[in-house]
Amino acid sequence: MQMIRTLLITVLVPWLWIPAAAQDQSYADCLVKATSSWGQPCDKCEIYSGYKRDYSTVYQLELRNICGEMMEVKVAMEESNGTWRTFPVKVLAGGDTLATFACRGTGKYLYWARRVNDTEILLPTDGEIVSAYPGR
Repeated sequence: MQMIRTLLITVLVPWLWIPAAAQDQSYADCLVKATSSWGQPCDKCEIYSGYKRDYSTVYQLELRNICGEMMEVKVAMEESNGTWRTFPVKVLAGGDTLATFACRGTGKYLYWARRVNDTEILLPTDGEIVSAYPGR
C-alpha cells in the first residue's frame, strides 16, 4: 500500500498545481491519513449483490489535521469507473478528522489544503477536478 501511495504521489503531485495555482506545502503536510479501510458498511453506498447490500468495493478514508491551526480541506476519491467523488470544502481544527468514501473505490485520493480564509491559494472546484483528472 505504501508503494502505491508513493507512486500515486509521484505521478499526481505535478497535476496538483494545475487546478490549484499555488499549494501551501506547509498546510498540505498538516493533513495525514489517519485510517483507511475496505469493505466496511457505508450508509451512502447502495450496491447490492442479489437482495443483500455488498460493501466489498467500499473504500473509506479518514484524514487528520495534525497541526494546531485551522485549515480548509478539499478531497476527491476515485471510483472504479475513473470518475472522482468530490466532497465540499471542510474546515478542520487541529486534531480534527475528515471522513470520506468511494462506493466502488480504487484506493486513490487527492486532497488540497490551505489556511482558513487564505485567499491567495485557490482550492479547486469540482468541475476543475473532473476536467484535470478525466475518467478512463
